[in-house]
Amino acid sequence: MIHSFSENISTDIPDLFTDPFRYSPHPLAMKAAEELMGRIKSSPELKEAFAEGKMLGVLVVSSEEDPTPRYLAAFSGNAGGKSTIEGFVPPIYDLCNPQGYFKMKEAEISALNTRIRTLQDSEELKSLRSELTEAEKSMDEAVNSQKSLMSDLKKKRDEIRNSDSDPDTLEKLTKESQFQKAELKRIKTQWEARTSDLKDRISGLQQEIKGLKDLRKNMSDALQEWIFRQYIVHNASGEESSIYDIFRCDGLIPPGGTGECAAPKLLEYAFRNRLKPLAMGEFWHGLSPDTAVRTQGRFYPSCTSKCGPLLKYMLKGLELENPVLSADQKADIIYEDSDIFVVSKKSGIPSVPGLNGLRSLLETLQDTDISTESVHRLDMDTSGIMIFARNPRAAADLKRQFEEHSIRKTYKARLSAAPEGTPLNEGDVGIIELPLSPDYDERPRQKIDDVQGKPAHTEYEIERVNPDESIDILLHPHTGRTHQLRVHCAHLRGLGHPIAGDLLYGGSPAPRLCLHAWRITFSHPSTGEILTFDTLRNIY
Repeated sequence: MIHSFSENISTDIPDLFTDPFRYSPHPLAMKAAEELMGRIKSSPELKEAFAEGKMLGVLVVSSEEDPTPRYLAAFSGNAGGKSTIEGFVPPIYDLCNPQGYFKMKEAEISALNTRIRTLQDSEELKSLRSELTEAEKSMDEAVNSQKSLMSDLKKKRDEIRNSDSDPDTLEKLTKESQFQKAELKRIKTQWEARTSDLKDRISGLQQEIKGLKDLRKNMSDALQEWIFRQYIVHNASGEESSIYDIFRCDGLIPPGGTGECAAPKLLEYAFRNRLKPLAMGEFWHGLSPDTAVRTQGRFYPSCTSKCGPLLKYMLKGLELENPVLSADQKADIIYEDSDIFVVSKKSGIPSVPGLNGLRSLLETLQDTDISTESVHRLDMDTSGIMIFARNPRAAADLKRQFEEHSIRKTYKARLSAAPEGTPLNEGDVGIIELPLSPDYDERPRQKIDDVQGKPAHTEYEIERVNPDESIDILLHPHTGRTHQLRVHCAHLRGLGHPIAGDLLYGGSPAPRLCLHAWRITFSHPSTGEILTFDTLRNIY
């Protein structure tokens, strides 16, 4: 289960452990991943198991008995229909035992699914719905026919009344009117009884289906809770807890699949076997999906919805590395007047206050002018030009300009070398139009979404291709979607070249995110003068 490196390791052993949500892979983790992919490539069985694409993980470990770094391997979920594969750590709790409680309850839920589908697709339900449709149609026709007859007869009665005042005749006309109204009521009553009977029979079947669905939900919820109570995990402090209790402490319910990702599998195996975690990384192997940014051999942070609370617990007792640069909090103001600040933001500073508790650029500017207001944002790791308004009128005007996309923005970036990406040459220009939406399971990541995504439009121009095959590029976003440039560069349907240092979307290692808001052109909110500012900063 534990693998030795194929050659002597020359790199230093890390002092701090990987922060799974924000990291550049340590050379030992990269070497372990390389060797694991080599094993998969040389094994027909493993190639088949992982061919469709899978998140894999490696954990470099040592032990008191043997301080030599070795590594563990894991895969997320199942692979090739299997929960266990030789050479990979086992699941935290194996749900695939055919005689186990999970499989028994799963079979009961599957039987309910079959019963529900059978009722929903039954000929009886289809026939009743068809009969109801025909009955309602016939009812409308009969009622409308009677109303038409009554209208014609009324016209004739009105003509007779206008020319004949004989009491007997008028009485006959009144009785005829009463009879026709009674006939209309009889027709409605007859057909309503017919349609009501059909509706009751349909409702009976629908209530049965609903009852089965409610039972299925209750059984599924109970089984899910049972599962997460069986998943007992440990942490570096020697504590243990069920996944259910870990999430409950945060007022949460574990999402389906929690505990099946590679990272918690690796850590749990290490803790159970008294191994010391040194460095960890998760990377994609196999075909890339159409939506999320996943490319063969690239490292990605752990998901937040399932692994956030879980890994937070499991990592207690380990001191984590922090790749975030400590940036000088002094605001670099390059222009100011009574309406605006134009500022050069450093990488590592949030634009506005967020959940991470770091002091933001907005808060720093508000030390100078409490009325300062944000009108747009840059990602924390992106550097470059930003505009801030100093009064509500200026803020409203600038926000309008951003909403109308009349503000021209140009970014400089360095892209990672990527053989699988779009071939790019100096001077190439192009347009990327890929709609974006949040990846709710793995926030704050965004994904390509052709159905519900918001339009996102980016122009690009290649400045140069460097000797190491990295690429310097100018980017002109016409829309301002979250992570637009990062996803358009990284996704294979875009350029397929992640921005260097992009920890979220698989960029190659770099001291920082190599993305810089270089130039901005806008209309001054008071004078209407067209202003252009740029800021040169070494982002490489």
